[in-house]
Amino acid sequence: MPTRLTRELAELRSRLLDMATIVAEQFTDAVEALLDHDVDRAERVVERDREVDALELEVDKYCERILARHQPVAGDLRTLLTVEKINTDLERIGDHCRNLARNAKYVTEAPDILEPLQLREMTETARRMLDEAKRAFLDQDAELARRIPDLDDEVDRLHRENFEALVDYIQQHPECAEVAAHLITASKAVERISDHSTNIAKGVVFLIEGEDIRHSSLQEDLSLADTNLPSE
Repeated sequence: MPTRLTRELAELRSRLLDMATIVAEQFTDAVEALLDHDVDRAERVVERDREVDALELEVDKYCERILARHQPVAGDLRTLLTVEKINTDLERIGDHCRNLARNAKYVTEAPDILEPLQLREMTETARRMLDEAKRAFLDQDAELARRIPDLDDEVDRLHRENFEALVDYIQQHPECAEVAAHLITASKAVERISDHSTNIAKGVVFLIEGEDIRHSSLQEDLSLADTNLPSE
């Protein structure tokens, strides 16, 4: 029979997955609002951010109660630590979705500005990262989680190309410089969403394997430095 701690951790994971589902819906709506110049849809994304913020607080409080009530150790403690980190990343993704949606109204002033951009391809890759990070957490799939950060390089590349295309657009259409600036912000928001999805994936690896793969090159340098320390 499952212990009370086991049941509460299962409920905690369920609430986090609910939050991930809402954030993914926000992302889809924000992108479509931007690409379709749909201001009404954009406003709904902005309004829904309050729902994500409320869930973040709820998950945080749930973690605090479990920690105080059960004082978990080993794998259970690792679960709590990971959930708290993922909770923060999901809330930040919600914020970026809100910011992405807020730029929709500016595109109506220069709809052809989207033509040289690769926003749809970029957002499809970022959404894939978010979906796969959620699935890796749900299925406890460390192998899938380890593959997700590789997609971040593709999103970064597309963001750089979008930035360059928008700079060129400003040079050719200086009267639309403000609109282009808002789209640079929108592209950056998508790039940051992919960064947070990468963080979630790395958190899943830590949860399953107990290995922290953040800043791996820095950790390798620190490990090398430790081996070179003089013995006492």
